[in-house]
Amino acid sequence: MESTLKTWQFYSYSLIQLLIEPGLFFKELAENTTLKKALIFMVICCGFFSGASLLTGAYSRPVWIMAIIYFVNAAGMIIMSSLLSYTAMVMILGKRTSFSIVFRLYAFSSGVTLFISWLPFFLWFTEPWKWWLIYTGFKNTCGLTWKQAVLILVVSITIQFFLIYSALMAFGN
Repeated sequence: MESTLKTWQFYSYSLIQLLIEPGLFFKELAENTTLKKALIFMVICCGFFSGASLLTGAYSRPVWIMAIIYFVNAAGMIIMSSLLSYTAMVMILGKRTSFSIVFRLYAFSSGVTLFISWLPFFLWFTEPWKWWLIYTGFKNTCGLTWKQAVLILVVSITIQFFLIYSALMAFGN
């Protein structure tokens, strides 16, 4: 019971800090969070996203299958994005930080935006916000300059776009 309460306290604290002071949150990220805490935050946010996404309308599969699809999609995008950014960082700048730190940046940045991104129209708001949070994390946690952070983001976003586009062309209707 106590560990569940502490999990919700950390989750609430992280959410509030990301909303009101993202720069400070990312400065303290390496010291105050662990990979386990980032994973729990990601699972809670993806769970909320998948549950809320079920409210958006009709779908062709049963509800429980769609809930799994939404959850795996949200978590998979966080994992894929962090892997692409870490790979881009290592290839362009050399190994500056561990994958764990990059994953935590993506878990917290993407997690906070999942709360409104289940509404289809808000994609135009949440994606730039997410990438700005990641940029802030690169600068404040990884110590990158603004040019390095932008370069890593542009490379990883471009690769991610082409991967998704090629998957749509290969498996789309």
